[in-house]
Amino acid sequence: MRVRVRDRSSFSPDELDALRAWLEVAYDDGPWRAEHWDDIGPGPHVVAEDDDGSLVAHACVAWVPVTIGPTTLLAGYLEDVATRSDVRGRGYGTAVVVATLPLIGAGAKIGFLATGSQPFYERLGWTTWRGPSSVIEADGSRTPTPEEDGFLMVLRFPDTPKVSLDLPISRPRRDPEEAW
Repeated sequence: MRVRVRDRSSFSPDELDALRAWLEVAYDDGPWRAEHWDDIGPGPHVVAEDDDGSLVAHACVAWVPVTIGPTTLLAGYLEDVATRSDVRGRGYGTAVVVATLPLIGAGAKIGFLATGSQPFYERLGWTTWRGPSSVIEADGSRTPTPEEDGFLMVLRFPDTPKVSLDLPISRPRRDPEEAW
């Protein structure tokens, strides 16, 4: 297995289309909006490839401001973590997530993600956020996102400001269909 870090700009348009199609299959949730890549920004993307160069796992990081109580911090938001179904349970997903940790730590004050797989991330140092969540709309208003409560996780670093996991948290809306 080889793990590589790639900026989105290093992917050709055809490679990005292929990656989006790969993720659609990995998530088994149908077509994604073409604007997805614009919503998450330029990356970095972390890919794991098997010996023949086939993609087996992927993760990327979006740089997003999060507001925790009265404090706004730049977060490395972990996105699009997926492993090809025929190789799950072999450590590929762990490898790409672990490879993102120093990237997040170097580029942000805190890490965040939204997941239904808390035990997977807990063993890698992530903690479930307990406070209420919301998103900041384009007009500056806030929309509560109770459907995300209990599914958001945080990764703190030695230089992360002390913030309570019980405080309200918000971020700019991610896209029209998926708030966080």
